[in-house]
Amino acid sequence: MSHRLLLINPAHMLNGRVQHGPAQFPIPPLNLGYVAALTPSSWEVRILDENLRLENGLSWKPDLVGLTALTPNVPRAYALAQQYRAVGVPVVLGGVHASALPEEAARYVDAVVVGEAEGAWAQVLADFEAGSLQARYDGGFGSLESLLVPRRSLYPGGYFTEVAITSKGCPGHCDFCSIWRFYNQRYRVRPVAEVVDELAQLPPRKLVFMADDNLTLQPGRIIEICKQMVERGVRRRLAIQGAITLADSDELLIWLKRAGCVYVFVGLESLNGEALTQIGKPNLLGANAEGYRRRLENLHRHRLGIYGSFIVGLDQDTPETFGQLERFILETEIDCALINILAPLPGTVLWERLMAEGRLLLHNFPDDYAYCTQDRVYFEPARMTPAQLETGARELISRLNRPGLLLPRAWRTWQHTGSALATLIAFEWNRRSRVALRKLG
Repeated sequence: MSHRLLLINPAHMLNGRVQHGPAQFPIPPLNLGYVAALTPSSWEVRILDENLRLENGLSWKPDLVGLTALTPNVPRAYALAQQYRAVGVPVVLGGVHASALPEEAARYVDAVVVGEAEGAWAQVLADFEAGSLQARYDGGFGSLESLLVPRRSLYPGGYFTEVAITSKGCPGHCDFCSIWRFYNQRYRVRPVAEVVDELAQLPPRKLVFMADDNLTLQPGRIIEICKQMVERGVRRRLAIQGAITLADSDELLIWLKRAGCVYVFVGLESLNGEALTQIGKPNLLGANAEGYRRRLENLHRHRLGIYGSFIVGLDQDTPETFGQLERFILETEIDCALINILAPLPGTVLWERLMAEGRLLLHNFPDDYAYCTQDRVYFEPARMTPAQLETGARELISRLNRPGLLLPRAWRTWQHTGSALATLIAFEWNRRSRVALRKLG
């Protein structure tokens, strides 16, 4: 008997409006592509991504609904679950938030998947077909060998980039990050040949975002992936993310460029060494900001665009922090800058610490999870007021992306990279960052 499965990536909704936040370019929900690949051919599968458009999935009449959610969009996930359950459609929820708070999630859905879906999905479907769906499943964290290729043909389209992974997890312990706890600090890798096989199936002209939590933990392995890509003629326009220390290896940067890498996303976080120590990245900066400058210069020397991410609102930050960051970003000619207000989330050490210190300003959960984003202040900062932090962050974004700087910054990206795509991305990211400010309430 054939069944219908509807997989939904919920929108982040606030006051009835879809919020796009700092992610100016929506990316495909890779996890739902994997779940679709795990589903037998006897099932008819559809993926709905509300970040592209809101649709009425009920008109398709699914037999089972699968939801994934991060903390900010989990209120929308719970609302959707209520909608489908009200007409007798069972709902399964997975994702980082559900794994962090499975007891809470269980109040809103029929089944919660903790951990990765790969280890539990076959049992979920078998139990559904037998009419005995369980309240909770533990997917665990299995081997990444022979990983199925996501069913990208089911994505609703409209994405600027493709997404792929070569590994999962991170052995770090950053206090603001839930990933290392989600994976219990496990780090697993895919076989090199299988990664290249998958990349070979992706469109050559489209940007491919490598969504590993930290792609460059094993530089030698990434070099081998790049070498095989070059040898097999699988050159792709890559955007990767990793620690800034990747810039210490000229060999790695050379091979990334040869394989087609366009952008490197690096979490620089802060220029304050004490702050980096507190958040769990004590060796990131080095003695002073010159360690960053030298590495950023080397990335540009290798013709790579730089996407630098910073956090404001750390306990060591003051109102002067915003001016310091502005000068640093413009002086080092970082191509795209992401300014994140510190965002404590369930499942992180930071959330637990601020909760224990009585510094969280939200209490009406789960509805208030919608405010848990990097563009709002929902905790009491240590050395400024919440209003100073939120205003300072927004003014910094506005100054970095003021109209008179957009073209000069894009021109410098062209000079550094010689890439029309990198230049276009820099211009559009910076322009959209300014536009997004006007949409914030």
